[in-house]
Amino acid sequence: MKHKILRGSYSFAAMVMFMLFIQSNAFALTVVLKQPVPLQQETMANLKQDNQNVDDRWKLVMFGFTHCKDVCPLSLANFSMLVRAAAAEQIQLEGTFVSVDPDRDTDDVLSSYTNSFGPNVSFLRLEDKALERFMAAFGAEALFYTKNEGNQFNYQVDHSSTAFLIDPEGRIRVLFDALEDARDIEKMLRENQAFFKS
Repeated sequence: MKHKILRGSYSFAAMVMFMLFIQSNAFALTVVLKQPVPLQQETMANLKQDNQNVDDRWKLVMFGFTHCKDVCPLSLANFSMLVRAAAAEQIQLEGTFVSVDPDRDTDDVLSSYTNSFGPNVSFLRLEDKALERFMAAFGAEALFYTKNEGNQFNYQVDHSSTAFLIDPEGRIRVLFDALEDARDIEKMLRENQAFFKS
C-alpha cells in the first residue's frame, strides 16, 4: 500500500490503520480529530462528481461492496438514518458508498443498491489506479479471497467498517465505525450543532 496518505500525516495514517484492523464487534470507537485532515483535490473531485453544484454539504464516506451480506447493508442503513437525523437538524449531509469491488459492482448494480437507502446516499465507482489512490487517501484496504481465473464472481472481500465524516471544506473531521458508532454521530447532530458550523 502506498504511504502517501493525506499530505504525509503519518499519525493520521497510523490511527486509520489501527481502526481498520479492529474487529467491528470488538468495541465502538468514534474519533473526533482535533486537527482536521484535508483531502487532496483529486479525492474531493471524485466525491463531488455526483453533486457538482453542491459544495456546502457534509459527507459520510464508507468503503464496501454490494455482495456484502451484513456489514455494508447495515452500515448504509445507518448512513440513511444519519442523513435523516441531519435533515431534522437542518444540517446538509449526504452519504457515499465507495465500491472496493468494481468488477462486480457496475454502475447499474450500485445505483440499484444505494437507491434503496434513500436519495442522499450515492455511490462512487472507480477502477484500477484511481481506486487505489482514492483508497490510499483514507488508508483503506480490501482483501479478496478465492478470486482467481476460475472464480470471477463468487468470491469474498474483507474490508473495514470504518466511516469518515468530511466537512464542506473537504477535511476529515470524524472517524467512526459505521456499524457500532452511528448513534454517536446522531447524538452529535442533535446536541453539537456548533461542530457542524465550524
